[in-house]
This record gives sequence, C-alpha cells and structure tokens, in this order.
Amino acid sequence: MLTELHIEHLGVVERLSIRLGPGLTAVTGETGAGKTMLVDALEVVVGGRADATVVRAGAAEARVDARFVVGDRELVLSRVVPADGRSRAYVDGRPATVAALAEATAGLIDLHGQHAHQSLLGAAAQRAALDRFGDVDRAPLRAARAAVTELDAELATLGGDERARAREIDLLRFQVGEIDGAGIEDPDEERRLDVAEDALADAVGH
Repeated sequence: MLTELHIEHLGVVERLSIRLGPGLTAVTGETGAGKTMLVDALEVVVGGRADATVVRAGAAEARVDARFVVGDRELVLSRVVPADGRSRAYVDGRPATVAALAEATAGLIDLHGQHAHQSLLGAAAQRAALDRFGDVDRAPLRAARAAVTELDAELATLGGDERARAREIDLLRFQVGEIDGAGIEDPDEERRLDVAEDALADAVGH
C-alpha cells in the first residue's frame, strides 16, 4: 500500500507531501491545481518515462519519493530527474536502475486513465498469469534478477558509463597480457634489473 508521496519541483508543484491511510482517498481541486501531477509523480517513481520537461521552471532537478508498506516490509523508492542529464533511481536509498523501480512496484500500483495502460495489457502481468496457471516456480528467477539488480547498483556507484568501463577493461586485459607474455617467473627480477641498470649507468659514466 502506498502510504506517503513526496514531490519536489515537478511540473507546477514546488513541494508537496501527502500521507495516505487505508481505504479510498479522493483528490479534488480546480483545473490547474496540480491533480494530474500526482498521477504523473506516481508514474515517474514507478519507472515511467521522465525527461527535463517535467522539471519545474527555474529548478535544477525534480524529485519524487514514495513509501510503500508491503506486509511487514517498508519499501522506499526515489527518482531524481535533473534539468540536464540522465535521471537517477533509488530503492531503499541505494542506487538502482529505472527498471528496478518498475519491478519493485509490480502489483503495487496500477494506473488507469484515458491515456494510461492497465496492468492486464502489460507483458509482465500476462507472463505472471501464465506462470500461475502453469504452476511455475519463479523463485530462482527472482533470485537471479535480484542479484543482477544488486550488481547494476554497484556498477552505478562506480561512476562513468558503460563505454568507459569497457575501455578500462580492455586496457587492463591488454596490460595483463603484456605481463603474462613477458614470462616473468623470478620474484626478484625487478631488483636484479635495477642492479643491472645501475651497473650499466656507471659503465656509461666512465
């Protein structure tokens, strides 16, 4: 259940916090008051598309935080959309991918509207229905996906982009290959080379 929603600099909303209780919550207001922005904020924080156009004019970035209670567990999702650059996603305060937001909220949020999709039309919901019908054990898949998500989060904390990391990996592989190709087996070889270099330097000096 969604229990809290916090919005900063999203569209016409400068700053807004809403706490929700059990049961039905209705939001009313005049046209232009920002009702639609609540739905837009939910869509952003569950992994929907978001770019610089959603950032309030004059602000450096927009931010949406949502708190869910699932059984005995609390889940906090965040999405930061800068006025320039790529958006950032967080699950329980840890960097994550946008896809991880959608996965974490699967079954928790269903947006209905004139231009919004319904969950039954989504491929994920259809696969889940087929898995239930076929009595498929998805626990190994969920464990593997969780491991991938954790690795993606660790990569995100390293900084840089995928191409930069690939170039660094290629460079390290080349350097390792050069070291292996040198066939160095004597651990004292570097010291002996230093001694030989000093001796040659003395010979040249004389």
